Amino acid sequence: MGLSGCASYWSQGRQDGGRKVVVYTPFPNAAAQALAEAFQARTGIAVEQNLDSTTKILARLRIEKRWPRCDVWYSGGGMVPFMTAAQEDLLEPYVPPEWRHLPYKRGALVMRDRAWRWSPLAIVSLGFCYNPQVLQGEAIPRRWEDLTQPRFRGQIEMWDPSDSGTSMLFLEASLQRYLATPGGEEAGWRYLKAIYANLKRYTVEGKPAFAVARGECQIGLQFESQYLEFLEQQFLNRQLGQGARHLAWYLPEQSPVLVDGIALIKGAPHPQEGRQFIDFCLSLEGQKIINRYFFSINPQLPPPPGLEGIDLETLLERAQPLDPQWMADNYDRVRQRWQNEVEASIEV
Repeated sequence: MGLSGCASYWSQGRQDGGRKVVVYTPFPNAAAQALAEAFQARTGIAVEQNLDSTTKILARLRIEKRWPRCDVWYSGGGMVPFMTAAQEDLLEPYVPPEWRHLPYKRGALVMRDRAWRWSPLAIVSLGFCYNPQVLQGEAIPRRWEDLTQPRFRGQIEMWDPSDSGTSMLFLEASLQRYLATPGGEEAGWRYLKAIYANLKRYTVEGKPAFAVARGECQIGLQFESQYLEFLEQQFLNRQLGQGARHLAWYLPEQSPVLVDGIALIKGAPHPQEGRQFIDFCLSLEGQKIINRYFFSINPQLPPPPGLEGIDLETLLERAQPLDPQWMADNYDRVRQRWQNEVEASIEV
C-alpha cells in the first residue's frame, strides 16, 4: 500500500527493557495504532511500529536479512509481496492455533501460504474512487480499459510503484488480464503505457482520493480500505453520508481481489512476542479493529461500514482470476520495466 511518501515510527508502551514486539506495516495509521493499543492492553507487551510503503518494507527486510530487526510484517497490498519474501527465505513458518484448520483456498481465493510462512489478515480489492458530482451516469468508467480513453488524459492519480504495493498490484494485475490474449504480455504493456500517458502525477500528498475530492483529478486508484480511511479522516469521524456526496468508490469487473498477509520474520529478535501479535490480529478482537476499513477473514463480521452495495459476494463476483505465483516471480521485473521503459519513454 502507498503512504504519503515518508515513513513514520512510533512506540506504544514503555521502553524500559520490558517485553516488546517490533512491527513493519503500511497499514492505515488509525487502525495500526488501535491494534497496537489493544494488543498492549491485552498482553502488556509494548509495540514499536514502523509505518512505510510496502516496497520499502520489502527492501528493508532484504537489507536486514542477516541481522533482522523486525518481528512481524503485516499488510502489503495483498499477499504477493509476502510470497516474494517467502521465496527469499525472509519469513518464518507459524501456524496460528485458532486458524490451524484454515484451508489453503476458499473457492478461488488463496487464503494462506502452503507452509504457513504467511497467514491471512484481511481481504482487499483494488478499484478506484471518483467524485459523483463530476462523473455521473454514462461518464463513470465501468471497465479498467475505459481509463485509457483520451478524456482521462491528466485525470488519473496513483502512487509511485517504486514505493507502493497498491500500484504494483495494479501493474501486475493489468498485465495478467492480457496474458491469455493474442497480444500476450506486450499488449498489457501497451495498456500500461496508455494509463501512464493519462496520469496527472504520482500522488505525493495523502491518498489519491484527496486529489479527487479537491477536483484536481477525476480518478484515484486505490483499495477500498484507503478510500474508507480517507472518508473517516475528512468527513467527521464516519459521517459517511456527507462524504459519499463528494467521493465514491467503484470496483470494475475483473478487479484484483485477494488476501492480505501477516508474517513472522525469520530470525525475529522477539519471536514469542511476534507470534502473540499475530494471534491477536487474527483473533475476533483484532479482526473487529481491522474491520474498520477492511473485509475481515472472519465470516462472522460484516463488510466495513461505508461500502453500501458492496459485500464479499460482490467482491468475489467481480474478482479477476490471478496467478499469484506469476506475480511473485515477476514482482521486481515488472517494477524495473515500468521504471526503465514506461517512465523513461513517455512524457506526460
